[in-house]
Amino acid sequence: MRDHALSRRAVLAGGALAAVLGASGCRGSDWYPSEVTPDEYLLRAAIAEKERLVARYRAAIDAGAVRDPGLCEELRGHHERHLAVLRDRLPPRDTEPEVSASPGAPAPEATDEEGLRLAEEAAAANRLRQLGQATDPALAQLFASVGACEAGHVHLLSEA
Repeated sequence: MRDHALSRRAVLAGGALAAVLGASGCRGSDWYPSEVTPDEYLLRAAIAEKERLVARYRAAIDAGAVRDPGLCEELRGHHERHLAVLRDRLPPRDTEPEVSASPGAPAPEATDEEGLRLAEEAAAANRLRQLGQATDPALAQLFASVGACEAGHVHLLSEA
């Protein structure tokens, strides 16, 4: 009758195989096969969206298409501060990868307070989606904070 216990040789062979596989690239959750991690992709997409939103505010204000330019300047300032914080989270790179805005509700062109309100609604919805996709809890919290501010902008623009 043969004993079904693992031999010392089988245990050593299994350990050696595990070491080889571990050294060959299966590094766990910190490994990603792209130059840009999923969280960095989300971050870069949020930055691209914010840049477009700032440009829409500038265009609407410069065209004189808003009833309350003071409010719109204040909200544009919020977005510029968001941009600074988001950019600070980017990892340093020698060359910047190409990352387009993330899919989601497209922000309509802003020509007045109503267009800006719709763009803010789309931005807040995108931030909610992005925070659900972020793997870094601090990044998810940042998206939640920025999205809450954008939702507040929706309310302020509705009242204007």
